[in-house]
Amino acid sequence: MADVVVADTDVVIDFLRGAEPGATLVRALLQEGRLRFTPVTAFELRRGADFVPRRDLLMQLLTRRTYPLDLESALRAGELAAVLKAQGREIGPADALQAGFCLRHGVPLATRNRRHFDQVEGLQLVDL
Repeated sequence: MADVVVADTDVVIDFLRGAEPGATLVRALLQEGRLRFTPVTAFELRRGADFVPRRDLLMQLLTRRTYPLDLESALRAGELAAVLKAQGREIGPADALQAGFCLRHGVPLATRNRRHFDQVEGLQLVDL
C-alpha cells in the first residue's frame, strides 16, 4: 500500500462535480495510480442521489481501487469510536471506519472533513 492515498467521499464528490479542492487532487492521484477507496466510500456514494446517473463512471472509479475492509481495521475503528465517545467527541461510524482502515494500514486520508478527522490521533491527512 506504499504511496497510495485513500480518498474520503467528500473529495470524490468534488471530483464528480468538478469542484475544488477535491477535483484536482483526485485527478492527479488517478493519473499517478495512487488513488484508493474503502468500502465506506462505495457505500456513501451508492446511497447518494448522484450515483444512478453516474453509475458507470463510479463503478469504473471504484473497481480495482477499493480495498476490502478487514477485521483488524474494523476493530481499530471500533476502538477509536469508543475512545472518542468516552471523550465526548464522536465522529460517526462511517468516519471511524475510514480512519480505522487508514490507521491500520498506515495510509493517508484525503478529506475536507478536518473537523472529524483532526480528532484522530496518528491519522495522516492529505493537505488539500
